[in-house]
Amino acid sequence: MLLDRAAALATKISTYQKLKNTAEEGEQFATRATQFGSVSLLMAGLHKTLSALADAGVPVDFEPSDGSGYAEKARLLREAIKADPGKLNDPPFDIKYAFIDRLNGIAITGHRAASAAWKAYVDKRAAFGADDVLSALAEVPQFRASVARIRQIRGDVGAFGAALPADPKETIAKLDALVSQHEAAWTSLAASDIPASVIAFIRAAAKSEAMLSAYTPEVQKWLEGRNLLDAFRIKLR
Repeated sequence: MLLDRAAALATKISTYQKLKNTAEEGEQFATRATQFGSVSLLMAGLHKTLSALADAGVPVDFEPSDGSGYAEKARLLREAIKADPGKLNDPPFDIKYAFIDRLNGIAITGHRAASAAWKAYVDKRAAFGADDVLSALAEVPQFRASVARIRQIRGDVGAFGAALPADPKETIAKLDALVSQHEAAWTSLAASDIPASVIAFIRAAAKSEAMLSAYTPEVQKWLEGRNLLDAFRIKLR
């Protein structure tokens, strides 16, 4: 009887130890699954972002450091696990520090480069210039409504650069529409009691396209009469 109980207890202890080892291995596998799942989502998101920007014509200056090296590590790990799943917990290299952390760093750097490229693109589209001219025109009652509209459009365009869009092509189409509205707002800038030469000069100056020959005595007199001369500068190219 005592021997039977001892044998049964030994069996239970052996079974418990096996279950404990299995549980510990399961936890290790779960940890690896979480690590790989997280970095996989990051890399997939980066690939999607870079592809969408490239497809929309927005270049991103980004080249992952030693990308081929990490691809080779992934291949080695895949082959090792295929031959022996236990290799996941006894890998040929440090998975966390030499692989997962490095890939996380690449993903973060890539997203930063993408954000910078997108902001640079929007900033270029939003470079309407002539803010000083716009401020000066806001002092003229006849132009205040037009200036308010132009400022609103400029603000809307600039806001697009605050974050990466989910759909760059769609967002660029919206940018195109706003830029066209901005051009139309400048083109329609007029007032019945303001000389045509002044209107033409202001429109050209707003786009940094005014020629010195357009600065006629009539234009000078009109600007002087409204203390607007300081809003204009001559630029030598």
